[in-house]
Amino acid sequence: MKLKILLLLAMSTIIEGSALPQNLTDFLPEVPSGWKQAGEDKIYDLESLYDYINGGAELYISYGMKDVLSRLITNSDGDEIRVEIFDMMKSKNAFGVFSHTRTIDEGKYGQGSQYFPGTLIFWKGQYYVSIMATDENEKIRLAINDLAAKISKKITSIGDLPEIVNVLPQENIEKDGYLYFHHYIWLNSYYFIADENIFNINEYTDAILAKYGEKESRYYLLVIDYPDPGKANSAFAEFKDKFLDQQSEETTLQIEDGKWLGGNAPGNNLICVFNASTKMEVEELIEKTKSKTQP
Repeated sequence: MKLKILLLLAMSTIIEGSALPQNLTDFLPEVPSGWKQAGEDKIYDLESLYDYINGGAELYISYGMKDVLSRLITNSDGDEIRVEIFDMMKSKNAFGVFSHTRTIDEGKYGQGSQYFPGTLIFWKGQYYVSIMATDENEKIRLAINDLAAKISKKITSIGDLPEIVNVLPQENIEKDGYLYFHHYIWLNSYYFIADENIFNINEYTDAILAKYGEKESRYYLLVIDYPDPGKANSAFAEFKDKFLDQQSEETTLQIEDGKWLGGNAPGNNLICVFNASTKMEVEELIEKTKSKTQP
């Protein structure tokens, strides 16, 4: 069943949490002027996350979350802001959650951020931060930005981007139009590829899905980095079995709707292109990606 991430659409119901780890509480700044804390800070781990985030827990669990700290603040107008700091264990996981949620990186806080109406998200080091309000007004915007700036300053660690981000050719790529993941449930985030884990994506693989071309002629690049060439070749065999003509040695194919797809498996990597308008688009993008995967 397709998963729905509802985190940015509604505030979650809070239940009783457990003891707070000191490293997360250290990141919480003083409440902004004109606001006050409502209730105690709470911590939720993998077992209690489903009770805290109704319908959105899968996102964080799939990226290896350890726990999340939650604080609610209010003002005299009845506005509410929820501050959440997720410990994602590794910087690549924190970036992955951010890449899944952002539409464009505004780069104002942490190592990447975006402000939506009433919501600000950013990542820094192994932490992903979400600051959400129940409304949108000037007081809320000022408080959200104040909190983001102070939390970003308190998180002093800097994380590395996943190495696989560097294999993306930049020509014709949509700005910030890519998603990093290592759980197969996000394989179809931009374009339907398969309803099963045909490429054996797991915690030992890194995957990236990127958008190329203009919106009306969009095509997609999937790159998966495996622990060894054998696993990459097995994944390529699955790609050929599902998508290519088994009677041909060709690694590209024009499908019924006139679009083109193709793949290759250089070294530890599987490279696939989907929904291209021409065979040349497929071959050029694969070759450019291959050149970036080679040592």
